[in-house]
Amino acid sequence: MPKVLVVDDEHLMREALTRMIKKIDGFDAVYTADTGRQAVQICETEAIDIVFMDIMMPEMNGIEAGRRIKSIDKDISLYMLTAYNKWDYLQGAMKMKAEDYLLKPISQSKVKELLTQQLIKTGATQQPECCINALQNYKSYREMYYGVPVFVKNLSSSSQVLYREIIGELVKANGLSEERILRQAKKNFSHKKEFEHVLLQSMDQIYRDSATTKHPILMGVFDYLEVHLTENIGLKEITQDCNVSQGYLSRIFKVEFGVSVMEYIHMRKMMLAKWYFLDNRVSLTDVAYRLGYNESSYFSKVFKKYEHVTVLEYKKSL
Repeated sequence: MPKVLVVDDEHLMREALTRMIKKIDGFDAVYTADTGRQAVQICETEAIDIVFMDIMMPEMNGIEAGRRIKSIDKDISLYMLTAYNKWDYLQGAMKMKAEDYLLKPISQSKVKELLTQQLIKTGATQQPECCINALQNYKSYREMYYGVPVFVKNLSSSSQVLYREIIGELVKANGLSEERILRQAKKNFSHKKEFEHVLLQSMDQIYRDSATTKHPILMGVFDYLEVHLTENIGLKEITQDCNVSQGYLSRIFKVEFGVSVMEYIHMRKMMLAKWYFLDNRVSLTDVAYRLGYNESSYFSKVFKKYEHVTVLEYKKSL
């Protein structure tokens, strides 16, 4: 059974998070600490698997404690908690290779999603049904966009059967009938990133199906995007072609996707970019022009903004 450590100098926060964790099957072993120094000491004596740790604490802050914990065991999963959305905190969490940087207050559903992924990572469960539960807990398109790569990375198995079962269960649970996805789901994946791409496409289709059910006018918008996604398009071109006002379309996207129309378009393009980069022969410039970015330097900036790494760093990671 995975062991969890909750570290926070606020008693109520420790108690609340501990109760959330104990409500989730498979996570009864919860340790607590009220300082970073105490957290390091616990990790030295106990086989801790997961740490939820506040960044701002006396004696030793969470960033320093996280560094020391990673030096004890690099496989410990660190989730950094803070009430402040500051870039220097995020940088610190990224440098120590924390799993995620979470803003307080953290919800029960988010804790469940993270721990379900941890069960998958450790091999405690490899049931496709559990995988689907984790995939269906995302609260916005942005959360899904960044959550799916983490989900795929944390799968302890690279079984082709598991990959196909996950897609199959996702299709069944959401009534997907998109032929392209069904066709791709039946093939063998030579790289985890191929499976990640199909999974992102499947999740995108789920979001689109849900949105068009509530707002039929979006059917024309998505039809337009399917044809013109790889062109240099903006909100003006979409609204003119689809006969919908910019204000109305923007409001629908914010409600249904949690992102703006242009953010959605860039994310869709970055999905394709990462797919193209699986072929090492494809250059940055070639991908930029394929996706409708007239300048490769602008494409590079967009890629770095959404992927948090440069194109070169991403290609090396493959």
